[in-house]
Amino acid sequence: MKNIGLMKSLLRTGWIRAGVPKCDIESLADHSWAVSILTYFFCAEENILRKTQVNKPLLNTEKAVLHALFHDFPESEYMDIDKSIFNLADPQKISAFLQNIEEGAVTRITNQLSQEIGVLFLDLMGDNDTEEFRIARIADHIDVMNQASVYSKKQWITREQADSFHSYALNELEGYQTDFLFLKSYLEREGYLRDERK
Repeated sequence: MKNIGLMKSLLRTGWIRAGVPKCDIESLADHSWAVSILTYFFCAEENILRKTQVNKPLLNTEKAVLHALFHDFPESEYMDIDKSIFNLADPQKISAFLQNIEEGAVTRITNQLSQEIGVLFLDLMGDNDTEEFRIARIADHIDVMNQASVYSKKQWITREQADSFHSYALNELEGYQTDFLFLKSYLEREGYLRDERK
């Protein structure tokens, strides 16, 4: 319950740095909820398309939504760390540092659980080579783009700032477009592959 409470109260630091007023900044829980819902619908759309393909196994929607729901849960132990820190030092060293922190957070959370549930939690958090994990990552990036668009419309951030968030996310999504049938048409439909942003 402590970690759930922290998820509900901790604000996303990237929006703080961007200048969004604290009264309108989403919490870690807000973001995780949105990513979970996006993941559910993305799995549904992807599975409909995959039914027409011979060599594309269907996604396990429950597993994907669990990845989405818990993807930032370790941050309830160490707070949300803004990606801008990668500009301050060697990115590989920062990645290793963040991985160590996340592993420590997962261990601390696991130690609060029963042995059986702890094993399930560790299996989920360590299961990052699956398509279900990857579609949750897609939803994560798309939620950031959607939120940037919302804040831009409210004029909490500039169009240039929103475009920067979009560009980073689209760069991360580039490698997913060949593996997931729904993704390119979704990005086109939402205007993210054109100059106009929603």
